[in-house]
Amino acid sequence: MKIKSLEKLQDLLDKDMAWRKKELIDIKLLIHSTQNPTLCRAGIALLSAHFEGFIKQAANYYVVYVASQNIKLSQLHTNFAAIHSGKVFDPCATSDKITVYQKAIDDFLTNYTTLNFKVSYSPEHPIIKTESNPSSIVVRNILDSIGLDYSPYETKSHYIDTDLLSNRHSIVHGENIRIEISDFDSTFKIITEIMRDFSEQVMEAATNKRYLKT
Repeated sequence: MKIKSLEKLQDLLDKDMAWRKKELIDIKLLIHSTQNPTLCRAGIALLSAHFEGFIKQAANYYVVYVASQNIKLSQLHTNFAAIHSGKVFDPCATSDKITVYQKAIDDFLTNYTTLNFKVSYSPEHPIIKTESNPSSIVVRNILDSIGLDYSPYETKSHYIDTDLLSNRHSIVHGENIRIEISDFDSTFKIITEIMRDFSEQVMEAATNKRYLKT
């Protein structure tokens, strides 16, 4: 997969956001039309799934976009070197010989200034993963991995960890937790705002080439 243009990146982000937002709005309308608190439980689970899915997808699209620009690894921030080096050093995990690691390190350092940043991505084998646990710590780690700033979401960490994730865990593990419609609405508002802000942050970084060393 390649994403060579900003227009293509924006289109992919918009399409991924659109179908998720439609499902979330559909269940929100259903909750309000029926006033059924049971649907709030389903709504929180769906909101968590789409939050995790979008953050992961947007992060992967950004990495693929950077890799599609044919830029030398040495010109990029070191988080991209860390991503790139995964495929270099992963094979070493099957060996307990220090010489295997030494050769991999020697080859990587020797070619560092001439290597282009490349990745291999598919939906089945994403580069950036969420560990099926979209906590604020996981979101921070994802942003660190792709070289973006987590600070805009600091004040919303509580909503991610408590209003969304903790409630989602209780629901999917069959616990008898009641979610009020007002609680769902406030969580819906905050989480969809984070998704929108993250999409805009990815596009801003791509547009202004935040991935390059200054």
